[in-house]
Amino acid sequence: MKLQHDTEINVDAVRDWTVTDEGWLQIDIPVRRAGILTYDKSKGDAFTAKEYLSEDELFNTDSMKTLIGKPVAMTPHPKGGKVTAKNYRALNVGTVIDAFRRGDDLIARSLVQDENAIKLILNDKSLRGASAGYQCDEKLKVTGTSKWGDYDTVQRGAKYNHIIICRNPRNSNARFNLDEIMTKEVNVDELQEQVTTLTKERDGLQKQVGTLNGELLAANKKIVNLDSQNSEAYERGLKDGKNQHLLNEHAKALGINVDSLDPKLVKIAVIKKANPQMNTDSLDDAQIDTALEMAMTIKPAKDFKQNPRRTQVNNDENGGEKGDSHADYQKRLFGGQ
Repeated sequence: MKLQHDTEINVDAVRDWTVTDEGWLQIDIPVRRAGILTYDKSKGDAFTAKEYLSEDELFNTDSMKTLIGKPVAMTPHPKGGKVTAKNYRALNVGTVIDAFRRGDDLIARSLVQDENAIKLILNDKSLRGASAGYQCDEKLKVTGTSKWGDYDTVQRGAKYNHIIICRNPRNSNARFNLDEIMTKEVNVDELQEQVTTLTKERDGLQKQVGTLNGELLAANKKIVNLDSQNSEAYERGLKDGKNQHLLNEHAKALGINVDSLDPKLVKIAVIKKANPQMNTDSLDDAQIDTALEMAMTIKPAKDFKQNPRRTQVNNDENGGEKGDSHADYQKRLFGGQ
């Protein structure tokens, strides 16, 4: 069987549908597009998977040929997934007469031949979706990432059995237009998947907000602690400066020149002044501070200043005119004049 179209179709020159001389309805139906096919057992699918269909696989010539001549149905996919000789008469309303690529879509040119099915399609504008029934030679369990997202399965060698015309196709792009203006139907599965994705993103953002709030509280606490430490360090600095000043003044009073000494040497010098016999070489800082406290209790001795003796007057040199105490004493003693 040969494909009627080996080259890409000019979309602008194609009419999606026509009525033949026999009264049959011919429709160009997009049935598949490359991407990720999501199946979820919790939503009624037979299994859960994210299957990757590449463009090379979708438009593989051998795979596309299997679509030509296959039946068109207007019921859900049959039990077992196949239209067979046993259920053909109950399901079939037409035939796929061609398969080709148009843009990103695999098109099944379908001929609906059943009169009641034609009337239903023309009158019910919700019947504008399609789905292909197929089986794959292989479904490889391979994880990876494509431009459409992550996947865990790869489809290979699709062989088509039938297509169905339906209201809400799994693939929202699998829709055809018989009207001048067509309102796109709502795909509940796609909307639910979008809601699930947005909910996960919201939960993730809320978790991030919680984490950031925790980090902000921790940062604020750290800032408060740093402020407290800075305040304590400032107070400690003031106290240390005051103590150093008192030590220097005490050392100066002891006659110690503090200009060329670092604080530790000043302490040792004060200790040595108070206790010259103390060996300070083996003392650690805490022991030096303890010894210094004891040394600081000893006040420096005050300088002794002797007042000058009063100048005595020798009356003998004055001729005794105003009375010589010694001469007077001899006179009284010896009775002299």
